[in-house]
Amino acid sequence: MKLYQKLLLTLLSALFLFLSFKELGFFAWFSLLPFLFALYKSTFRQSLFCSIIFGIGFFIGLTYWITELFVKYVWPVIFLFASVYLIVTGILIHFILNKISQIYLRIFLIPAVWISIEFLRSQTFLAFTIGTLGYSQHNFLPLMHITRFTGIYGVSFIIILFNVTVFETIIFYLNYKKPNFKFFAVSLSILLLFVTYGIISVNRNLDRVIKNKNFTEIKIAAVQPNIYFGDKYSGKGNEIIPLPYSNSEYFLSGTELVIFPESVIWGKLDDNADFKDWAESTAQAKNLYLILGQYYHNELKTEWHNAAILYNPQLEIIGTYNQIHPIPFSQYIPHPRILGFLKFLDFSKVNLILGNDYTPFKIPGKGKLGINICFESTLPDIARRFRNNGAEAIVVLSDDSSLNESIAPWHHLIFSRVRAIENGCYTVHSTNTGITAIISPDGDIVKKIDLSEKGVIYGNIYLIPYKTFYARFGNLILYIFLGILFTITTIYIFLKRFKQ
Repeated sequence: MKLYQKLLLTLLSALFLFLSFKELGFFAWFSLLPFLFALYKSTFRQSLFCSIIFGIGFFIGLTYWITELFVKYVWPVIFLFASVYLIVTGILIHFILNKISQIYLRIFLIPAVWISIEFLRSQTFLAFTIGTLGYSQHNFLPLMHITRFTGIYGVSFIIILFNVTVFETIIFYLNYKKPNFKFFAVSLSILLLFVTYGIISVNRNLDRVIKNKNFTEIKIAAVQPNIYFGDKYSGKGNEIIPLPYSNSEYFLSGTELVIFPESVIWGKLDDNADFKDWAESTAQAKNLYLILGQYYHNELKTEWHNAAILYNPQLEIIGTYNQIHPIPFSQYIPHPRILGFLKFLDFSKVNLILGNDYTPFKIPGKGKLGINICFESTLPDIARRFRNNGAEAIVVLSDDSSLNESIAPWHHLIFSRVRAIENGCYTVHSTNTGITAIISPDGDIVKKIDLSEKGVIYGNIYLIPYKTFYARFGNLILYIFLGILFTITTIYIFLKRFKQ
């Protein structure tokens, strides 16, 4: 196969992979096939070139929404940085295809490499999980329910395994001129096992389960102010006061908790006089608890936090969560002594102080809520830690106003949807300009407000203390699988060299 043919196949793979994140998830099931054919029996240089095209091509499409930001100049930095992960993945797949002759070992090693790189992308302060393949199947709930055991990487694994076994089946036929479906049968059997479990899980009657288990209920109102970037922070806060529910009430009767999104308040509550006056009269009259996203500071304004703050009906602070994982170079400069030379990339208004406390909010007489702020919902381990520390539901606060009407706010909602399934609990996704939603533990979007709409959604969430396997043990299944496969691969390499 000539180089230009390999490059065309590579671009086709990048296109299929990109389309799988455009609400066309079925493309994921054969997205890797052209790339595998491009790498098969290629030289290292050819595989490297194809991997570069694959990585850059995919992430250019997937991160194009960054051009909506006022700092669109960072877009090349981001897609080039993200593409490095796929370049490394491609190089490792090259060696597996061309150095390992045992087909069964290949069909498990390639998915193992893929999910290992995806896992590494979620680590350190540079974590960037956009493009994790499993999220492309968010609408395929029977398959997504395997995340209760494996996390999102279990879904990525079965997609790549399916691609690889189809590839090996075709290669076997081309080499031996006879069909052999035993490799494909392996992935199909695992897929059917996963989906069968998911169907059983999805079909459970959630209302019956809640009734029998007698879970605590909280009646919530999630406010979507719909204030675009640059139009906030009047100094009075009246722009975030929601429209009243009726002529006589601001919120639906019986509402217990009102949730506002990330950074609706700049500074302290006292600095937003109109909003504070409204909140005092409304919260006390209706006995409401409030969760507010706030950028708050010390007296000298030398230390800033991106926080979620829980207020009781008397507007006393009874819980504070400071964002643990802000976006580097957008909300703070990581390791400034080492990375200070990259300050030209920094467009944060303030340099946030990182939090380190995973203690859930406690609603008196009700239960505990875990908090994710903005980008944190894209990192599975943060919600899981809150869940492991006793959180019975998750609240995600975000301000996606700078993203305008791009695909990014929808992708952000998908992350929260998967967190709900992984952890087996209700999740409230509260944003400034959309999409605000209530998500059930099964991944159903119960209610939502679409982009660029001002409003309030009302609903009941149930506090579920029972934890999923993933919530309790994290990526244990991933570690066991990789450990076993590493041992088998080491033995294979040793025996192969010994025979030589």
